[in-house]
Amino acid sequence: MKKTYFLILLIPSFYFSQTAEERKEIAAKSDQIANAILLSEIKQVENGRRSRITDYLMQNPNSKRILKDDDLGKEEIRDILLDGTPVLIKTYNEGAALTARANSLYSGGALGINIQGQGMVAGVWDGGPVRDSHQEFMVDGFTKVSVMDFTSSMSNHGTHVAGTIAAKGVLPAARGLAFNASILSYDWNDDLSEMLGQASTGLLVSNHSYGPNLTNNSQLWMLGAYGSDARLLDGLCFNNPYYLPVFAAGNSRNDTAAPWSTQISSKFGYDLIAGDGIAKNIVTVAAVNQVTEYTGADSVVMSSFSSWGPSDDGRIKPDISMKGVNVRSTLSSSDTATGFMSGTSMASPGVTGVLTLLQQYHNTLYNNFMRAATTKGLILHTADEAGGAAGPDYEFGWGLINADAAARVIRDKNLLTNRSIIQELNLNNSATYTKTITANGSRPLKVSISWTDPAYPTNNTGTVDPATKYLVNDLDIKVTSASGTVYYPWKLQGMSNAFAAATNTGTNDVDNFERIDIPNPSGTYTITVTHKGSLTGGNQNFTLIASSQNLVTLGTKDDVSLENQIQIVPNPVKDILNIKNNNLVEAQVVILDLSGRVIMKNVVTNGMLNVQSLVPGNYMMLYNDKKNRQVSLKFIKE
Repeated sequence: MKKTYFLILLIPSFYFSQTAEERKEIAAKSDQIANAILLSEIKQVENGRRSRITDYLMQNPNSKRILKDDDLGKEEIRDILLDGTPVLIKTYNEGAALTARANSLYSGGALGINIQGQGMVAGVWDGGPVRDSHQEFMVDGFTKVSVMDFTSSMSNHGTHVAGTIAAKGVLPAARGLAFNASILSYDWNDDLSEMLGQASTGLLVSNHSYGPNLTNNSQLWMLGAYGSDARLLDGLCFNNPYYLPVFAAGNSRNDTAAPWSTQISSKFGYDLIAGDGIAKNIVTVAAVNQVTEYTGADSVVMSSFSSWGPSDDGRIKPDISMKGVNVRSTLSSSDTATGFMSGTSMASPGVTGVLTLLQQYHNTLYNNFMRAATTKGLILHTADEAGGAAGPDYEFGWGLINADAAARVIRDKNLLTNRSIIQELNLNNSATYTKTITANGSRPLKVSISWTDPAYPTNNTGTVDPATKYLVNDLDIKVTSASGTVYYPWKLQGMSNAFAAATNTGTNDVDNFERIDIPNPSGTYTITVTHKGSLTGGNQNFTLIASSQNLVTLGTKDDVSLENQIQIVPNPVKDILNIKNNNLVEAQVVILDLSGRVIMKNVVTNGMLNVQSLVPGNYMMLYNDKKNRQVSLKFIKE
């Protein structure tokens, strides 16, 4: 599938809040040698597809590569199977900010911050290019959409998806989730090699509202299968640990054609997700109706079409739910056109927009972006309950995305009381990680681990529902109370019992996100992270997230030593805060009020900070210097 040669549309650099230096820092954490090897494998796969499609079209002169391309979406031949059957790819179309609770991050929102996507960029791979001249993408006479692939026609579907992420809100009802962000627009041909190129140079998040359109029962094995694209995608994410792709789950739960109808009949709507959406290291999104106000699990109503999991090895797919019914966004028919679409295609970019906002917020507070495992872990950790039983399921995933709750966990990780924990860690082979905390309150204590797992060495090539488990580095978490009670993570049972509620009575050996929920916590708890078998590569990065109504970390010697090293005087202060033991090391300092609202952000080079402009009150300083010393300190402004 050869794409047309492309031009790069040049736009002013100030539209990309991710600076060149920040992208360079992220790129430095990619494994460029492994990327080069992976790119060679991806190119071999892509070239093979092109050759097979070319041969098929020559042998079938009445066939067309693009079967459909209209306002409702696009359908195209993706590959040819060994038996000569075409494999098709199609777009998945069928108050997003309100449902996601993203409004609280905006200027004037409940969090008192101004996180709207400023300077951030999201990738959009779709059936064709976005209409970059649409009024919703124009800022001061320049477009904030960079079209990287020019195909024969603009994509109505892709334009709608891009607007759901970043439409600026000329028409308020069509405003995107990250409405000040910018878009990189690609078509879906050669998507993996293009994604690798962007991930290796610092792209953080991208949206993919498309997937396989299977046409007969010979392709039944592909449903839930860990195929070649899923394996390559996992390798891509593992090599580039800050990059997180978001895929739509698909809309096949009421399809009447095989193999979908066969699966629906035999498995009652489960095991319908296919292609890239089965990968371990991505976010796969289900579509639900709008949730105007969340009051409990019953507030979240599943759409009639959203495809349900699991993967063949019983992993939790989809991962998260978002509004995907009657979403209003930009259309490609004119520079002012908007319209309604429904589908997981519309839910997926809503999640992409939220992830963009969360990365921006973290960078605003702490001067660095999060690993992909952290951003994914945050939205699963803070998701609101959905479905008929506690815990995750194969319909809604971990529940309804909650941008407000995720942002609060980011904010509170540096507060001295009522705090959360977000730690990006590494577990060595045969090692054990422990952390002791106290927690109490009427809200649950949630503790989770999330990691980007290596690609499994092989992929499924035609077996229906194999017994293979595709997790490579199997980390485990448990929490032990002071009285000796042991709490385990949620786990589902796979297709052997897809209807069953999640259990939490033992370890999880299939998912690379694990969460423990402890209702009404009271007292001291010890978090323990271990692993089964031997870790491929000798170690595994992971992120620990914990949150509760009242949570305090105990026995953290590093925190104590940092506070002894970095101090602020005088306290209370009138005009100038002196940072003791800074030794004139350049540092970023962020000042928050006690609600977590960013009041001031400065680079300090002389160990002094002028706070004369602050109104009297209590504040928190977040300190982060060039020697990687990080500390949070309270002070009083007189």
